[in-house]
Amino acid sequence: MERKIHIQHVLLSLQPGGLENGVVNVVNRLNLGRFRSSVCCLKHKGEFAARLAGNQVAVHEMGWRGGNDLFLPFKLARLFRRTKTDIVHTRNAEAFFYGFLGAKIAGVPRIIHSEHGRTFNDRPLRFIVQRLFSRYTDRIFSVTEQLKHDLVGNIGIPASRIEVLYNGVDLGRFKPAPRLEIRTQLGFQPNDVVVGTVGRLVTVKNYPLLLQAVRALDRKDIKLVFVGDGPERRALEKMATMIGLEKQVRFLGHRDNVAELLAAFDIFVLPSISEGMSNTLLEAMGAGIAAVASDVGGNPEIIRDGVDGLLFPSGNVEAFVSRLQSLLTNAGRRAQLAQGGRERVHRDFSIDAMISRYERLYESTFAAGTE
Repeated sequence: MERKIHIQHVLLSLQPGGLENGVVNVVNRLNLGRFRSSVCCLKHKGEFAARLAGNQVAVHEMGWRGGNDLFLPFKLARLFRRTKTDIVHTRNAEAFFYGFLGAKIAGVPRIIHSEHGRTFNDRPLRFIVQRLFSRYTDRIFSVTEQLKHDLVGNIGIPASRIEVLYNGVDLGRFKPAPRLEIRTQLGFQPNDVVVGTVGRLVTVKNYPLLLQAVRALDRKDIKLVFVGDGPERRALEKMATMIGLEKQVRFLGHRDNVAELLAAFDIFVLPSISEGMSNTLLEAMGAGIAAVASDVGGNPEIIRDGVDGLLFPSGNVEAFVSRLQSLLTNAGRRAQLAQGGRERVHRDFSIDAMISRYERLYESTFAAGTE
């Protein structure tokens, strides 16, 4: 019987987030007859660890507190040796630096690194180190063409070394659903127009722009919903009160029933200043929600403006208001874009297609290491 390929997925934590959600989806759906997965969290587990399937997936916590830790690569090497890891798969820069060194010390046969979204305001020395380490990394991929372009331009990794593997969404979970019940539970009136977003409340998501846009629309029938938590929550709550939106805004915090909550939305918004391949955008479109997003990162690779959603220049509140206004006043247009978005995700971003891409990546990488 052919032995299973053991993949050690290395990331900061399993705190709620798009990258972390993607890791859970991949680990839970890989062919158990061919692959064995473990997850190594450099910091701590986080809430998404509970979503990993059964007891077959070991989750290891390294307890890293940030900063330079000269001992962490050796701790990782011991883990990789003890668990007989075949492939170390690191995600994003911090996991790459430590995971790469740990894998090399341990003699792990193969290393894969993936980038899922980042800004490039880092120190030049870190770019130099990543470029050097990348030469000795077996496979590198990004989740969007734009991110690949940024890695080439900012870090200097040759384009020929970087593949693109798009994320996918579970269309069995994220699909159009009856809205009245969940809207009633949330306290909305039949004539309310619900504008919502899902994600970590962090600076890069640029949620103050969303509050500004709703304030500029000056319509009492708009209800704004934030699903997610994070360090910016208190500041956003304070801002909502200061600009007179406290009665129109709901902060729901972290929720495990995102698929159900999306049914309450009329419009999904994503005003980020930087994105990789947004899982929440894919999920909203898969659920049949008209989407409006900033034109950054992978968003233009998901949304064809005016066909399956609307895009606006990042940071431009006037353009954002204009896009929202065009949907608020035209329910037929909302329905048209919602249908287009659903078809787009169904055709190009299904989770089955994503898992097939990952399995081929792992199989071919492992095979190259045994030749």
